Amino acid sequence: MADRLAIYVNAVYSEPAVYPACSIALATFFFAFQIYCDFSGYSDIAIGSARALGFNLMTNFRHPYFARSIADFWRRWHISLTTWLKDYIYIPLGGNRRGLFRQCVNILIVFALSGLWHGAAWNFVAWGILHGLFQTIERLVRNCKSSYIKLPPPP
Repeated sequence: MADRLAIYVNAVYSEPAVYPACSIALATFFFAFQIYCDFSGYSDIAIGSARALGFNLMTNFRHPYFARSIADFWRRWHISLTTWLKDYIYIPLGGNRRGLFRQCVNILIVFALSGLWHGAAWNFVAWGILHGLFQTIERLVRNCKSSYIKLPPPP
């Protein structure tokens, strides 16, 4: 399925000036499913092959496009990579134990490195930092909401 979607996506993305906005939007929508089908498909092949050899590997995708937030998306997407980044980079950096500011810096570092892991180019690093910013903004908003104290209604 990913290869079929890639035909349209590649055609539109190779010459975006030629296509109308609706085609670019459709290509972007298709691209989201293309990368999911690629990554999830490869993971399913690895999980099935390992199971045939008597090994049990962790689930790697849990319906990420049904996530309710950016943080929830990353808990569901590429779980093995996310777990590795959390265990070997985020927690050693201090995780969320050193205050909100440091927690946000740690998130940005982890996502920048995640971008670098995906490819040694600035666009991948920018992609990682962008997702790190989304995570950080969500964390800050959630923190503000939880610290907001509701006053009783006036008499």
